[in-house]
Amino acid sequence: MGARRDDDDDWVGTPPEGHITRDRSDPSHWLRNWPAQTIVFGLIGLGIVVVVLLALLA
Repeated sequence: MGARRDDDDDWVGTPPEGHITRDRSDPSHWLRNWPAQTIVFGLIGLGIVVVVLLALLA
């Protein structure tokens, strides 16, 4: 089974909408630990909300 000649991954020229050119790409994006940071900041925010609610109800 040979490779197709009209493969979308081999485009040249103006990139289609939604694609980022190689010079603008950021390969290290996937190495960052953003999911853990999001969870930690969410828990901190939730803790602040709980403390404020307890202060208002007391």
